[in-house]
Amino acid sequence: MSYRKISPDIIPSLHFTKFDVLLSTDEKRERVHQLVSATALTVFDHEEVGLVVQLADGENVEVSSNMIEYEGDFVELKGGYVIPLHAILKVDM
Repeated sequence: MSYRKISPDIIPSLHFTKFDVLLSTDEKRERVHQLVSATALTVFDHEEVGLVVQLADGENVEVSSNMIEYEGDFVELKGGYVIPLHAILKVDM
């Protein structure tokens, strides 16, 4: 599936969904596992990682960064841009 690609620098102007986009515990656990892996990948190899996130209006968009840091309830991208964990639908490595 193709998503509209956005630049990390517009993240502060976006409104993310207020509810978790993933329903099952297994999906949520897998998302955390993928984010931990993405953090390691970007720290050591500086590989670009894509995150598919859901906005408040229901649109899914993709943002890419070569620095991802998983911080519990949030994910920080290069430049200090923050995305709430509950809005992340998919991690593309």
